[in-house]
Amino acid sequence: MTVTTTTQSERLIDLEDLTPLIETTTSAEPARVYERLRARWGNVAPVLLEPGVPAWLVLGHRELVTVLRNEGLFARDSRNWSLLQDGTVGPGSGVGGVLAPRDGIYYVDGVRHRHLRRLVDDAFESVDEHQLATITEQWCRLALDRLLAKGEADLVGEYARAVPLLVMSTMFGLDPEQARAMLHHTRRVFEAKGAAGGEALNAQRSLITELIASRRAAPSDDLTSVILRHPSAPTDLDAQSAVSATLMLGSEFEVAWITQALRLRLTDPRFDGRSGGLLSAPDTLEAVLGSAPPAPNAAPRFALADTTLGGRKIWAGDAVVPGILGASAESRVSGDDIWLESGNLSYLTWGAGPHACPARRPATVIAQIAVGEALRRLGGVTLTVPAESLSATGTLWSSVPRELPVRFEEHRPAQ
Repeated sequence: MTVTTTTQSERLIDLEDLTPLIETTTSAEPARVYERLRARWGNVAPVLLEPGVPAWLVLGHRELVTVLRNEGLFARDSRNWSLLQDGTVGPGSGVGGVLAPRDGIYYVDGVRHRHLRRLVDDAFESVDEHQLATITEQWCRLALDRLLAKGEADLVGEYARAVPLLVMSTMFGLDPEQARAMLHHTRRVFEAKGAAGGEALNAQRSLITELIASRRAAPSDDLTSVILRHPSAPTDLDAQSAVSATLMLGSEFEVAWITQALRLRLTDPRFDGRSGGLLSAPDTLEAVLGSAPPAPNAAPRFALADTTLGGRKIWAGDAVVPGILGASAESRVSGDDIWLESGNLSYLTWGAGPHACPARRPATVIAQIAVGEALRRLGGVTLTVPAESLSATGTLWSSVPRELPVRFEEHRPAQ
């Protein structure tokens, strides 16, 4: 990738001088990282996906919407990535394992994407939200009963990771053991390097292949069966592509959304009922989308032709990363009203254009109930470590607190 500006053509920038993108998801103050990048580079900043692998990070709202909506110029399919084509990003690369071309709704464009998207859209359209809410409440109560019996817990590992996983397993037809395996493999795909990432992908495919085969033989009322019954007569490969990508990314980002909401509730006085703050789960989740979104950065797009974006020359084959949190911060009003701030561009968390999230409604139902049940049941909950000691574990795209260790001062029974 040649880093240039429109006014200083062919101006090369030393890759060692660039900020690693991972700093935007693991920093204690990610907004400051975005602001530092914008102050230095403007609304389109060069960053490193990993050592020696540069990309553009989009930090402006106008530029972000341009990238998300213009599939004809910015493609999701990484086969268009010049660094993959020339071997700079190879099998041993961590980012290569995550961004390698694959057949899935999040990874392809054009006719293939539209076909898979119809399968997923129609499946989610069939979801009975009342039934989904009932299933979510049941799993939340079971999880909270166990935690309250102990008197203390890690709300990340023992609650936020468990609930969406169990709910989604019910939606798609995975049993709890298979669902736990899927989450484990998903984390390995996001975090592993080289052969380990490939092994995790193979394990994911094996689970989904078994699920598709079982539903072909014995259809049920789960979403996998709905996809297989689609009027377009999807092949097994179609169904595998639709299910695997949705499960992999959907569970990961739902966990992050719930966890960040619980973190704000425990650490920010504006969300602490004992300090007069708001307790509403929808309010909290909406604020998270603007201040600590589950996906601070979206998956890269790859330029299909030379173009200019935010005053930067973008070459065909360059990777362009939509910086969701960075662009939201750029247009945010000043002040300390977190709900007013988040109301501007929090919608961008769901994406825009052809690859906008297809599961916005069910994801919102699951998150609101998971956070609402926790706030209702965990009376007197307090962190057992200083708030400033909490750290994030993140991929290039997502950010989740490593843990939220808490103690319960009073127990509220389920009603």
